[in-house]
Amino acid sequence: MKYVIASTAVTDEIRFADGKHVEKVAGGAGIYALCGVKLWDDDVTLATGVGEDYGAIYGEWYEKNGLSMAGLIPKDAKTPHTVIQYFADGEREEMPLYGADHYKKVEITPEELWPYFDKSTGIYIFKNSNKEFWDKVLDMKKESTAKVMWEIANDATYYENLSEVKRIARRMDILSINLTEAKSLLGMEETDAIVAAFQTWQTPLVFLRRGSKGSIMITAEQVVEVPSEQGVHVVDPTGGGNSSSGAVLCGYCEGRDLATCARMGNLSAVMCLGQYGVPEVIDRQMQTKAREKLQEETTC
Repeated sequence: MKYVIASTAVTDEIRFADGKHVEKVAGGAGIYALCGVKLWDDDVTLATGVGEDYGAIYGEWYEKNGLSMAGLIPKDAKTPHTVIQYFADGEREEMPLYGADHYKKVEITPEELWPYFDKSTGIYIFKNSNKEFWDKVLDMKKESTAKVMWEIANDATYYENLSEVKRIARRMDILSINLTEAKSLLGMEETDAIVAAFQTWQTPLVFLRRGSKGSIMITAEQVVEVPSEQGVHVVDPTGGGNSSSGAVLCGYCEGRDLATCARMGNLSAVMCLGQYGVPEVIDRQMQTKAREKLQEETTC
């Protein structure tokens, strides 16, 4: 597989601040990142643990989208079920219905991820800063030509954890982080100061996500700010960051310039924000339309 998504695939139950309630949709950072790449390249697979019931619930969606389920490893009878509660300020809280231990039980291990380092172009990992996990993955990366993106999980983005996050991020090709997380991690409030700090990290690319304000692509030499798509009707904000991250990884591996990578991220996010859960199908027509839109924006 050209692109590998190493993250969770779960069932989401979404409760919105206005009282709306969505019972069950396919969710998890992994499936959204999978969709983000799929808009640009069909050669992508999800690698993670799932419940034995996952195929019965979501197998039709994978088949309809021409996506392999070979990377999904049954590790429990039930697939994790997450309750997402949104608040009026835009923040959210996530609760694993079967408990944190069950959720951790199905996460992919470094040993399960190892074969993909040998044969893939790009690997997306959504994870906190668990030292045991990353020590093994960083050793694997030494022997691999695959580009690796770390989308950092929220529970790792606190100031006391800064040195450990920097240690890992310096070995990544891309770090994906949102502005709220960056403020907490760096102990800073001003965006300019945050950007300047990331420029010293020696990470080839930091993808700083700012939601409706767009993103900032940060390297040691360049800072490229790209606004979000305009006139977007957001049905469900879940997965916007994950899908954009997947697309940025794809663009980076294709050798696209920073602004184009960010625009690819925008278009993947828009696709995932337009309905509850992931799109029903990502077909050739959607892919063609996205490439035409990207070309139009690039030449403007």
